[in-house]
Amino acid sequence: MAVIELKDVKKVYGKGEAQVVALKDINFKADKGEVVLIMGPSGAGKSTFLTIAGSLQKPTSGQVLINDADISDFSAKKSNELRLGKIGFVLQAYNLVPFLTVNEQFTLVDKVKKQNNLSKAELQDLLKQLGITKLLRKYPGELSGGQQQRAAIARALYANPEILLADEPTALLDTQNVEEVGQLFKDLAKKRDKAVMLVTHDPRLEKYADHIYEMMDGTMTKKK
Repeated sequence: MAVIELKDVKKVYGKGEAQVVALKDINFKADKGEVVLIMGPSGAGKSTFLTIAGSLQKPTSGQVLINDADISDFSAKKSNELRLGKIGFVLQAYNLVPFLTVNEQFTLVDKVKKQNNLSKAELQDLLKQLGITKLLRKYPGELSGGQQQRAAIARALYANPEILLADEPTALLDTQNVEEVGQLFKDLAKKRDKAVMLVTHDPRLEKYADHIYEMMDGTMTKKK
């Protein structure tokens, strides 16, 4: 059973002559233990797809299923609970709170989501896997781009989501860091049983993917 599935999803902005169809009859699915790439140029609809898959906005029509439950008509409160418990985000700006140390980012998660986060031992294990154990007392501004990204991944995974959504995760990275991050996402999917969905236009990530979808002008085609 797919942990997340989109069925005939359409997203329309505006009305009349100003109407823009951002997504056209999108069909998509992802399972736990898989890395799925959503590829395409700027303006193809990737970001709209990501926000709908992550329950940040609702489709105009169609269904978004998470564990077979249709989340399309969830209230704002239920959508918030879903994002807290089931979905982790790694956004382009990394979304770390600038005035909190890396360690305090996890404390913040504890205040917002009080149950079912990783245990201390599990967190230490994750930090070691990500290679950021020695950065816990650093502020985001003291970290390199790659280190900030790893800290953002750790914070997203600390809440123990089933689905990890990443937006252009390698946009600012050189090839060596891309290799490391690509392998990291693959390990997270396989070893931690997550559905990892990467929105990207970086072909260097293709070799780490179980499936690849290509977006163009609001349509989606499965390539692999």
